[in-house]
Amino acid sequence: MPSHPDLYFNHSKVKAVPAQKHLGLLLDSKLNFNLHLKTVIDKITKSINVLRKLCFQILRLSLITIYKSFIRSQLEYADVIYDQPSIATFSDRLETIQYNSALAITGAVRGTSKDKLYKELGIEYLSSRRWFERVCLFYKIINKKTPSYLTNIVPLPNHNLNTRNQHLIPQIICRTISFSNSFFPYSINEWNKLDQQTKLLDSYSKFRSNLLKSIRPLPNSIFNACDPLGIQLLTRLRVGLSHLREHKFRHGFNDVIDPFCPCLMEIESVSHFFLRCQNYINQRNDLMNELSILDPSFVQLDSISLTNLLLYGNKTLTIDINSNILNLSINFIKNTKRFDGPLF
Repeated sequence: MPSHPDLYFNHSKVKAVPAQKHLGLLLDSKLNFNLHLKTVIDKITKSINVLRKLCFQILRLSLITIYKSFIRSQLEYADVIYDQPSIATFSDRLETIQYNSALAITGAVRGTSKDKLYKELGIEYLSSRRWFERVCLFYKIINKKTPSYLTNIVPLPNHNLNTRNQHLIPQIICRTISFSNSFFPYSINEWNKLDQQTKLLDSYSKFRSNLLKSIRPLPNSIFNACDPLGIQLLTRLRVGLSHLREHKFRHGFNDVIDPFCPCLMEIESVSHFFLRCQNYINQRNDLMNELSILDPSFVQLDSISLTNLLLYGNKTLTIDINSNILNLSINFIKNTKRFDGPLF
């Protein structure tokens, strides 16, 4: 171990400690931020447990707001500093927190695809958000919206190059992967990948909005439907992991030996459940009658279009009609009692 001379501040000896908090960020001797992340994650885990209890009492939009305000915001504090984009275990560790939160918000089952789950909620991967925050900060730096001690670090573009490359910022020479993924080398590299039109946007808000569109999926709306349990069951059908045998067979559940419906007609898919299963004829008749009252053309749709309508509504219709459609789907799901009882 290297020997360091004692440090004094105002004639008082500075005590050596393994870690110290500065502006909310725990710094340790190796600057790997493991202790900081452990502290934040331990604190956040309690908040996720609260989300699980609230999911039957509060609407989804409110749950998403709670997640973004009280959970994701803590993970993202100072993320431009502690991000380690080259280390998969680092990203996975943080992504698990968001995944668990998404499960709590939606009532989806563990094992559900992250892509489908995040698409359902309209949230982006945390790794994408850390990339986004780094590039946004870099925009402010090169446009002199930050102190000069940051602006002066960035090498000037080489205008002697050909037209295509004259606006590229020279890379900082890096001898280690760790340094190449630190803020400035990484941000310069990512900045150079952006299209010129985006880089030349004249305001920070426009730049931020434009960049966010490239990473944020459009959410699947629930159109003001107000049945928390029903929305959870509908969501499980949307994301492809529910009581249906096709879903359980695809995910390797031990209690399912094949994907065929107990009615023996065909594979128990979402479309089969809503439109063709012989076990729910009476419930389906009620569903179709109510749909016809909303619009007779709905029941004339082909199988794929009608199934999508029952699952997601249609954004070309009014919010009230979409809300009625989803409520009819939820009533059908509940009345069949297909999803009563535990999944496992």
